[in-house]
Amino acid sequence: MRVNSRVGSFPVFFVLCGLLLVALTLEVSLGPIGISPGKIISATLAYFQGSRGADAVVMGAIRWPRALVAALVGGSLAATGAVLQAIFRNPMADPGIIGVSSGGSLGAVAVIQLGWSQAGIWVTPVAAFLTGLLTVWVIYRLATVQGRTALYALLLAGVALGSLASALMSLLLSLAPLETMQQILFWLMGGLDDSSWPVAGILAGVTLVGGGFYFWLAPALDVLSLGEEQAEGVGVSLQRMKQLALFASAMVVGTCVSATGVIGFVGLIVPHLLRHWVGPSHRRLLPASALGGASLLLLADVVGRMALQPVEINVGIVTSCLGAPFFLYLLRRRTTGTQGG
Repeated sequence: MRVNSRVGSFPVFFVLCGLLLVALTLEVSLGPIGISPGKIISATLAYFQGSRGADAVVMGAIRWPRALVAALVGGSLAATGAVLQAIFRNPMADPGIIGVSSGGSLGAVAVIQLGWSQAGIWVTPVAAFLTGLLTVWVIYRLATVQGRTALYALLLAGVALGSLASALMSLLLSLAPLETMQQILFWLMGGLDDSSWPVAGILAGVTLVGGGFYFWLAPALDVLSLGEEQAEGVGVSLQRMKQLALFASAMVVGTCVSATGVIGFVGLIVPHLLRHWVGPSHRRLLPASALGGASLLLLADVVGRMALQPVEINVGIVTSCLGAPFFLYLLRRRTTGTQGG
């Protein structure tokens, strides 16, 4: 059932906020050192008051930064997925389609392989961010002819450069010594182990800027969903909007990739599902996607940490296990619908 009114979508937002609260509680309370929900606030306050007791340190130095990074990355990827699905007018589009994930991964792998990551904790994330942005710029230039950018050309260029980046990463992996190979693979699987308060702060700043920009674009995205000719007919500058949306998406996703590595399918699953509950308006879909994406990544991390204790499964593996079947379901449904039509 599709909800088309603000009043009708209020229960959905209420449920999403409740789900986020539950997911945050589980994320910060579960682990090798269990902390009851009733002690979460007291242990957190104790940490910021200078206490270095076990509960306070676990809560303030480890679990809250991890939880905030997970929520911010999940929310950012889901909101970006909603934007890209609108631009490409394709419910199977996600942040990986613009090449920033593959480009950022290649930059990180190159830095690790060359040994430059030893120069400081920020070298690998910065390299991932910059190469991700560079990849999007190259894709955009390849897809733009005579001042106009074709969406199909963006898609094909993204697929081609993504394949090239994957091939180069495989080459670097084959040349890497065992210890370096393990470090590269761990990063490529997507994880939250490097979460910290500075990382959470940077993500929060980028999320606020990017989210505000997405929300500003929401009316234009609504018009674009009707088709490019209709959008141009009401005065929407499609070329300018594509430029702004793509590079804002690259900035947001590049920051996420630089913080956690590659985490797939969040931007595909969440906006696609929530569009059926909050309606097509992006002023509702974008915040709903952010809440849903944050909850999904938090719960995926809880599953990854708790399912096979003491072994921890990277959150990127968990989301891929969820997302791959969902993608195949969408592909099958679209194929069946096309044949039926």
